[in-house]
Amino acid sequence: MGMIVSERDSSRHFCPLPFALCLLPLLFLSACRQKETEVTVRGEIPALEVRVLEVKAQPFTATVPVTGTLVSRAMVVVKAEVIGRLLKFPKQEGDAVTAGEVVAWVDDENYRLAVKLDQTAIQVAEAALARTRVTAEHNTSELERARNLLKSGGITDRDLKAAEVAQRDSMAQVALAEAQLAQARAVLDGADKRLRDTVIRSPIGGVIERKFVNPGAYVEAPTQLFSIVDNQRLELESPVASTELARVRPGQRVTFEVNSYPKTVFEGAVIETNPAVDPLTRSAMVRIGVNNTSGRLKAGMFAQGEILTGVEQQAVVVPAVAIYRSAGTGGDAYAFVIENGKASRRAVRIGRETDGRLEIEDGLKSGDVLVAEQRIELADGVRVAPGK
Repeated sequence: MGMIVSERDSSRHFCPLPFALCLLPLLFLSACRQKETEVTVRGEIPALEVRVLEVKAQPFTATVPVTGTLVSRAMVVVKAEVIGRLLKFPKQEGDAVTAGEVVAWVDDENYRLAVKLDQTAIQVAEAALARTRVTAEHNTSELERARNLLKSGGITDRDLKAAEVAQRDSMAQVALAEAQLAQARAVLDGADKRLRDTVIRSPIGGVIERKFVNPGAYVEAPTQLFSIVDNQRLELESPVASTELARVRPGQRVTFEVNSYPKTVFEGAVIETNPAVDPLTRSAMVRIGVNNTSGRLKAGMFAQGEILTGVEQQAVVVPAVAIYRSAGTGGDAYAFVIENGKASRRAVRIGRETDGRLEIEDGLKSGDVLVAEQRIELADGVRVAPGK
């Protein structure tokens, strides 16, 4: 029996050339796509747009911040020194007074009577002294006469000794009378002082801050009468961190503002720094003398300002936001500068800092193009381009 070959089966074995020609377009298309993919993979990543600035040397004013309350170097509470009723006290709180000005009066009637009595006692003591001096002069003459009579035999030794005793006694009476007179004068001085103390004067010039009593009140030592504050002699007391103390010295200029006068700058100068550092706050109190010639500043005002600690005319200064700093004091710091279109990490040494600006002591120089912002995408070697 012979084999029968169908037309369908014969087509599988006898069309090799047409089939190969059909595969060529598919192979060409696949190769093109592969080449396109390789080009895309090997293509460069677009440059990162960043804000930049050119580093330039410029004047840099270093400051130390200060905050505190204005206090008066001359604040006095006046107290009564005598007992009595307050007759007059015409001054009111806020009134200005000068040093030595009479401010209030205490009833002085009893003190005047005491002065008169002591003056009379002095007159009595003076009369007694005069009498004893007369007696002493008489006894001195009698003693001289007795000594002459003894030489001529007119009296005995016993009579001479009696004259000597009388003379010494009279001299002792004179000394006693002189002491009594001095005592009476001292008593009068005390009475005079108490009389003067009924007139109450301001010990300093300034402003009456507070009245504690009014006319008619009964006062005695040490009743508080009023307080005076001298706003011409003000100080600003501010804590300064121990890390900043080495830069603070007496005489340095201070500028500050108070809430009562916004945008008005007042001036002062450092007086001294407390020699001890508070172990809790790690700061020391700095005293600053305040210039208050305008009279606008008052004790108790809150002030904020800064101490001018130095000026560098040719300093490298950059924004603090452009510097990467590790946590903690004294940590590493670095910045990114642009070199050949790429970010280059540069280690820097930071100096002083003020108002969001940093002085760079080493690592940057004039002419460097600095990336002026911190970006998480930045790394050493990343392509960058100045942005808007």
